[in-house]
Amino acid sequence: MHFIQLCAFAIRPLAWITTGLALQTTLGAHAQSTEPAPEPPTTWAAGLGWWRYSEPVMKLEGPQLTLRAQHTSQEAGWPKLLEADIGVGSLRYSSQGSGSLSQVPMLRGQASALWGVEPSGQWRVGLQLEATWTDLRGTTSTGHSGYERFNSKAWAVLQYEPPSTSRTELGLLLRGRQQSYLSQANPTLPDITNTQKRGVFLAYRHSPLAGPSGGGYGLRPWIRYTSVSNSDQVGVEGWYEPRNRTLQIGLESSW
Repeated sequence: MHFIQLCAFAIRPLAWITTGLALQTTLGAHAQSTEPAPEPPTTWAAGLGWWRYSEPVMKLEGPQLTLRAQHTSQEAGWPKLLEADIGVGSLRYSSQGSGSLSQVPMLRGQASALWGVEPSGQWRVGLQLEATWTDLRGTTSTGHSGYERFNSKAWAVLQYEPPSTSRTELGLLLRGRQQSYLSQANPTLPDITNTQKRGVFLAYRHSPLAGPSGGGYGLRPWIRYTSVSNSDQVGVEGWYEPRNRTLQIGLESSW
C-alpha cells in the first residue's frame, strides 16, 4: 500500500499537466484554421535512456524507459509550453561500505509550465516540478538492509529554443525535499526529511532527423545534468542528504 501511495504522489502533478494537454487539444479542435498548422500543438515521445545518481560514497545507475508529452499554445492566459515527462527504471546500487543491490525500482517524473518572455518566443521562463522514488528495500551483497527514498524538487527554469530542433534549459533549485525511510532498514532509526536549497541543472535536447511535421518519426538525443549541494541537518545525530549528481542521457522517438 505504501508503494502505491508513493507512486500516486509522484505522478500526481504529471496527471494535472497531462489533463491540461488533453483539454487544450480538445478545445483547440473547435478553433482550427483552414490552413494546416506547421506542427501539431501536442506531440508525444517515447524512448530509452540511462540514469545515474551518485553521492560521495554510493551510486545508483541503470536503464530507464521514458514517455514525454508537450503542448504549445497561443491561448491567452495559458503557458506557451506545457510538458510532462515520466521515466521508469531498474537500477543497480553500489557502495564500498554497504555492498551492492540489483533490480532497484525507480519511478521519476517532471512537469513544466513555461511562458514566453519576448516576441519571437525563443526564450521562455517558468516552473518545473520534479519527483523521484527509488526502492532500495532488500539485502545487499554485504548483508545490509535498504529503504525507500522519495525526492521532490521545484525549479525555476530558463529555456532557449531557436527556430531549429535544439532546446537548452537552465534550472535553479527553489526548494528540494528528501524523504528517507530509515526505519525500513532498522526499526530503531527514524524516518527523516531533509531540505535542499542549492542546486542547478543543465539540459539539452536535439533532433537531427525529421520531426512530426516531416511525416516521419523524429529521433531526438537528449542529456540532463543535475547538481545539488548538501541539505540541512536534522535530528540529534545531524542526519543530512549529501551533495549529489544526476546524469541522464537518452534517445527518444516523437510523433
